[in-house]
Amino acid sequence: MKTGLAILLTSLTAFISSAQAQTEPPAKLIGYITLPNVEGWMDHLAVDVKGQRLFVPAEHQKTIEVVDLRAGKVIHTITGFAGAPRKTLYLPESNQIWVDDAESVKYFNAETYALIKNIPLDLDKSSKLIPDNGALDPLTRQFYVTITADANSATATVKGSVEILDTKTGQRIGNIKVDGTDPSGIAFDAATPRMFVVMGDTAQVQVIDREKRSLIASWDITGGTAPHTVAIDTAHHRLFVGARVKPGHLFKPGKMVVMDTETGKVVATLDTEGGADEIQYDAASQRVYFTGTTGHVDVFKQVDADNYQHLGKLITAADAKTSLLVPELKRFYVAVPKRNVAIPPTRDVITEDAELLVFEVP
Repeated sequence: MKTGLAILLTSLTAFISSAQAQTEPPAKLIGYITLPNVEGWMDHLAVDVKGQRLFVPAEHQKTIEVVDLRAGKVIHTITGFAGAPRKTLYLPESNQIWVDDAESVKYFNAETYALIKNIPLDLDKSSKLIPDNGALDPLTRQFYVTITADANSATATVKGSVEILDTKTGQRIGNIKVDGTDPSGIAFDAATPRMFVVMGDTAQVQVIDREKRSLIASWDITGGTAPHTVAIDTAHHRLFVGARVKPGHLFKPGKMVVMDTETGKVVATLDTEGGADEIQYDAASQRVYFTGTTGHVDVFKQVDADNYQHLGKLITAADAKTSLLVPELKRFYVAVPKRNVAIPPTRDVITEDAELLVFEVP
């Protein structure tokens, strides 16, 4: 990664005048953690703040890589997944790791890394329904897992859903039907029973009462053609939607759409990196971190509820689609896949291992 970043930084310096150049990046790159033997994409990370461990789901090889953040290295690899692990949670109250693996939900003892239980979801495999993303309700400690239908095989009658698992009992306790095939991100309103689900296929936010498990409103995400990820600022009643302009990871610019959670009104739409896959809001610094797959993370400052200042970009890499903000450690981690880098002027190619970029944040 060091070689690839150096080449990109040199190119930027050559083409951007000093007057235009970003004088102070919005976060400082302070290190790299190599992930040896990891091939392909990595999905949604989780952190054990007290134990200083990061849990990295490696989709292609169907593992979770356990990283010791103090030592800066992988200390264990969890195996035994039927499908590609996607959304990972760490629960400090039980010292457990939960993950959906595109087949079921599993949870592990975070001390021994032994499997505790596999929870089947009884999905219609003929319709290509798969668990994808998810979120933990901070109040009830229930794990909400989004179920999406494969766009290439789903019929008009196939709908996605949100499956609900109780992390205290280890049981599937219900589900919520959504109007569409692609529930791609979830945010919880801590002040009310409302849950916001962004729909990638219809470009809508579906507002759900998570106590009654029923749909109460649908809002159009104006300006966000293919929404894929979401974050919330409960205090200012704002929803941040990370959207792609087309399905897939290649197209830019993307969009950050800011919506009023009381009315559904779009209050701001900003150009961003393409291939939105992660968006995170930090209430303390009032910053939004928008991770795309086209080489950068966009960082925005919330001036007020309706206005957002672009602070700059963090250089990452192509296909570096997932990240994790850890305010307690003042760190921002970006997962970068293994890849080939061409070295000018000879165009010789070197291979760089997968790694985590470690940024220090305010």
